Amino acid sequence: MDDKFYRVQSLYEAAFLLVKGYKLAGKENNGAKVTLLFNASNNLIKDSLHFYNGGEAGAKELFDAYRTLKDYVFTK
Repeated sequence: MDDKFYRVQSLYEAAFLLVKGYKLAGKENNGAKVTLLFNASNNLIKDSLHFYNGGEAGAKELFDAYRTLKDYVFTK
């Protein structure tokens, strides 16, 4: 396991992180599942927990980020 990356399998969590300003670093294809990679940092981990604890993000930005990630996941 590479601690350089924070791995996310939830498109919703990844969209939240994109809205918060974190940049996508890539993806890993694991059979039927895709894992999205972000560069690991203490602030990113805190914001990820913020997502699961009811953090807020703008609705339009969140939906735009979700659609972008969905397109990215299905590209080869």
